[in-house]
Amino acid sequence: MQRFEYTVADLTKLGKDLGELNRLGAEGWEAVGMVSSFGASEWRLVHPVVLLKRPLADAA
Repeated sequence: MQRFEYTVADLTKLGKDLGELNRLGAEGWEAVGMVSSFGASEWRLVHPVVLLKRPLADAA
């Protein structure tokens, strides 16, 4: 059975976030979902959070 590891990317600034998503993609991460989350600060009421996964290397 294939196993995966997961991470999230909190997207708050589009220019910076696209570079971060490209970097994660180059490392083998694949975006599998996106949600809007309420932020902690008043000026940012909602922001998207991306869930990513990549295959976990088999332990030999």
